[in-house]
Amino acid sequence: MTTHRAPRMFGAMNISHATARLGDIASIRQGHPFRGAIVACADGPVRVIQLKNVTAAGVQDADDLLRTRLSHRKTPDWVKDGDVLLAARGSHPAAALLCSPPESTVCSPHLYVIRLKDPATVMPAFLAWQLNQPGAQDYLRRQSAGSRQQSVRKASVEALTIQVPSLLRQMRIVSVARTAQLERFHCEQLMAARHEEVARYAERLLGGFG
Repeated sequence: MTTHRAPRMFGAMNISHATARLGDIASIRQGHPFRGAIVACADGPVRVIQLKNVTAAGVQDADDLLRTRLSHRKTPDWVKDGDVLLAARGSHPAAALLCSPPESTVCSPHLYVIRLKDPATVMPAFLAWQLNQPGAQDYLRRQSAGSRQQSVRKASVEALTIQVPSLLRQMRIVSVARTAQLERFHCEQLMAARHEEVARYAERLLGGFG
């Protein structure tokens, strides 16, 4: 890893930290190699995380993932707690941290599974956060520019430069990011409730003109 002086972040200045190629600090592979469309099976023993489930806020509908059966005799590469999923296709290559995924879960081939070699050096949550920041997102979008299906090559993901501050600083950043995400969630809930309240009020008022 190389050492650089970081720009100002969260009120701190003149802080030096290392950088590393993502491919040097993590293994990166594509999801399960399904042949053709994934066949849904209500009682299937295998759950599948698809592109639509992955957002910067995490894996959506984690308790209601598509179920299927696998025909391969070889044991699949199940996803694990602490893996980071990165969208390999689309104009928004979102990354999501996996937290206690169900047993026997794989992901579609349109996702990269990133597994850190030493989580004591780089926190999975910090990596997921960093992959969703403008710098990494701009890089990934540039790498897929011109591609007909807007796909990011594995080599491009491996070459991505990752900032590696101290674990303490990583924990602080993750904590601030999670607090902001929770605040945003609560604000969105309040806004939705307010819109419903206004709609009901307007409906009552307009009912008087029938």
